[in-house]
Amino acid sequence: MHEVLNHTDLELRGAYPAVEPLVQMRYIARQLQLFKPRLAKADQAGSLLTRYRGRGMNFEEVRDYQPGDDVRSIDWRVTARTGKTHTKLYQEERERPVVILLDLRSPMFFGSQLAFKSVAASGIAAALGWAGLQHSDRIGALLFADDDIDTVRPRRSHHAVLAMIHNMVDRAGSLDSPVPADGSQPLKTLLEEARRIARPGSALFLISDCHDLDESCAQPLYLLNRHADLQVLRITDPLERHLPQQSLTISDGRQRTFLNAGSRPLREHFAESRALAREEVEQLCRRHRMPLLDFDNTQPLVPALLSFYGSRQQKNRRPAQ
Repeated sequence: MHEVLNHTDLELRGAYPAVEPLVQMRYIARQLQLFKPRLAKADQAGSLLTRYRGRGMNFEEVRDYQPGDDVRSIDWRVTARTGKTHTKLYQEERERPVVILLDLRSPMFFGSQLAFKSVAASGIAAALGWAGLQHSDRIGALLFADDDIDTVRPRRSHHAVLAMIHNMVDRAGSLDSPVPADGSQPLKTLLEEARRIARPGSALFLISDCHDLDESCAQPLYLLNRHADLQVLRITDPLERHLPQQSLTISDGRQRTFLNAGSRPLREHFAESRALAREEVEQLCRRHRMPLLDFDNTQPLVPALLSFYGSRQQKNRRPAQ
């Protein structure tokens, strides 16, 4: 299989992720750009272009030679044409660790069509890991379960991505209900742990349904964003936003109950409460200037990834069916 996308081969389905489909996500890695070209917050930043001017990979401009400039950067063509010494300036590009913060707590064990949220989240994590490795970044991960956190230390090696894949398949495979038996640790804990592992200049990708990304997370988000760049990738199921008009039988994996979704007041109250919760997450992200990307777990994953992280040419090109 080459770089031609085949939705049948790369589509993730079901209640549990498997190793092989997540490994196959590497086939779209070259088509994903995790960092949009822009000026970074600080000169410690990595694959993002920084304000620091030095001898780097990306040419920026030509200007008059000044005492102290590196003679190796002299632009001899412009110098010969103008009769005045000119030098090339570059924007330095530095490596940055990529750390994936993956939420695999019990509430992620839910889905109404195609794939559970935990499966979609695992697919996104695998794709981002392979994409970062493709661009020579070090890849690490924090896998967040109901009662503990697995750590994959950042390394520039396919073994780091494979370790992340095997660990998240094991973690997601142990889920059996969207409701944890003895409660679940809050998302705030993951963000606090991320501060410990993420070095300054790291790129962080939080993949979660964000059901408890609320004001309790404001302080750790502020501290994280002081030295790192954080993107939030929210995984949601349409059934969590709007109830269908017909009545439903629902289950938490242990008990079943009847939900009279035919009641219009019930549907409106449910939709309003979910909209308020979503808006709280969006306001929090705006306040901390964090990109928020929404993924629908009932839709194919590859087109969504390309729409957010693909190049302009790939966005305009229709993938092979």
